[in-house]
This record gives sequence, C-alpha cells and structure tokens, in this order.
Amino acid sequence: MTVDSDARPEAPPRAKDSTGTRLWNGPSWERWILPGVFVLTVAFFTIARPGAFFTVSNGRSLLQQNAPLLIVLGGLCVVLAMREFDLSFASIAGASGALTVQALVLFNATVWSAVFYGVALGLLLGAVNGVLVGYLRVPSFIGTLATGSIIQGVMQAIAYQTVFEGIPDEYLDLTLTRFLGVPVNLIVIGLVLLVIGAVLRYSVFGRQAAAIGDNPDAARIAGVNVRLSKLIGFTISGACAGVAGVLLTSTAGQYYPDPGAALLLAAYAAAYLSLSLGRGWRFNVGGALLGAVFLACVTTGVTMMNYPSWLSQFLQGLVLLTAVFLLTRRQVAR
Repeated sequence: MTVDSDARPEAPPRAKDSTGTRLWNGPSWERWILPGVFVLTVAFFTIARPGAFFTVSNGRSLLQQNAPLLIVLGGLCVVLAMREFDLSFASIAGASGALTVQALVLFNATVWSAVFYGVALGLLLGAVNGVLVGYLRVPSFIGTLATGSIIQGVMQAIAYQTVFEGIPDEYLDLTLTRFLGVPVNLIVIGLVLLVIGAVLRYSVFGRQAAAIGDNPDAARIAGVNVRLSKLIGFTISGACAGVAGVLLTSTAGQYYPDPGAALLLAAYAAAYLSLSLGRGWRFNVGGALLGAVFLACVTTGVTMMNYPSWLSQFLQGLVLLTAVFLLTRRQVAR
C-alpha cells in the first residue's frame, strides 16, 4: 500500500472568535451610538436656542458647573471596572466639603491646609469602604450604602444647622482662577482623569482590575491580590469624592446640607453610557466623560427651553435604565 507524498491532511477550519469579535466588541456601529446621539442633541438645542446654547461661554459654564461630577467619574470607573459599586461617594463629597469649610471658618486653617483635610477625609472614608468590601467581604452595594448613610447622619448632626460665615475669597478662587481663559480646576481635573484613564487601560493595575471584574476567583488563582486591588480602587474613589466636595463648596461659596446628593444618579448614568465606547463593553473614563457632558447638555438645554426641572432627572434615570438593560442583554447573550 502506497501513500501519496503530495497529499496533506487538511487543517481544521479556524473557529471564528464570535464571542470576542461580534458579541463583546460589538459591531462597529455600536461605538457610534453615544457620539451620534450627543451630536444630535447638541444640534437640536442649538437650533432651538440659537446664539445661546452653542457658545463658548455656555460650554465653559457647563463644564465648570459639572466639574465635581467629572472628577467623581474617575474614581467610580475604577470601582466599576472591578464590578463593584460605590453608593457612598455622594455622602463622602458632602462630608469632605463640610470639613473643609469648618477648617477654614472655625479653625482658621489656610486654604490649602483645609483642602488637604477635606481630600484626606475622602481618601480615608474610601479606604474604609475598601476594607469592608475587600477584606471583610461585605457586598459593596450594601456596604457602601450603609457607610454613606452613616456619613450623612454624622454630617447632619455636626453641620446641618450650622451657618458658616467668613469663608475667605482665596477658597472661592479655586474655581474662579483661569489660565489662558480656561478654569484652572478644569485643567487639573483633566490631567487627573487622563492619568486614571491611562492606568485603567495600560497599567498592570488596570489589567488586574479588569480581571477581577471578569472573574475574581480566577484572578485570585492567577496571583492577583484581589483584596488590595479593591482597597486601592475604593480609596481612589473616596479621594475623588473628597476633591468633588471641595469643588462643590468652593463653587457655592458656602456649605449647604448634602451638597453631593445630585452626583449619584448622574455619575452612574454617565459611567454606564461609557460601556458602548469601551473595548469589550468595559467601563472607561473617556466614555464616561462624554456621557457626563451629554447629560449636562440635556440638563442645560431643558433649562434654557423652560421645561419643568423634573424632566432632566427623568431623562437621566431613563438613560441609566437603558444602559443597564443593554448591558444585561449582552451578558445573557454571552
């Protein structure tokens, strides 16, 4: 029996990675949904309010008003990348703002010392969340909801009925000083978010966070220190919330009860909008920023057109619900 030397066994056909290519990365058109809707929204309000909506001054004002939201998104994306939740950052922002103003008025601290105290408090409270979730294995949804409630209760007991007078002008200048026409606080926030985004996408910590989000048990077996990573993630979130508290009180020129309450829904809506722009439908800082600006444009446009104030809250909730629904469908299809 002879064998034809020219005959070659055919290689098995290469399986197409339909899950990675078609499902998780999604069709290329999906990446253009959020930018497309954003452009259409801006075009609509520009036509509806010509000469008022699409202006440099309105754009600068829009970003300035939403600066606390932008910085909060950086820390929230780190936590969400691990598939954890932080429901306490709004309360942490309020506590940090209260401590900063108290340090200025009651203890005559310098502006930068008071800012340091506020951010340090946010960092500390974030680390407490990290210990609860990472080391004591408290579910993040319940744990951070509980710590947020505790922080808010303590904050109300200390500063709810207190009127702070005599806040120095230097503290207000934190959000008023400009460089080449751009508010300095926006420049600093942009640099911070750029660093966080680069860390999540290119660093070892970012890959570990993504691995934890995919499967924490597999990440632990692969040698990832899951507990420490979660501690770092929640600490970053707390520090960003501390900065947001400083910005809120500096912009307002005073302390008022629960200043960070409006951040919670808007931050999660913007973060979930980022999924359509992330590789493999992952949370990412760039997409979250675009989502935040999109929501801010909707809120500003609704205000300019004299629609009821509740409409912006309704639309933010609708956007969040839609984003979660789409993510759930993808996970089920996987």
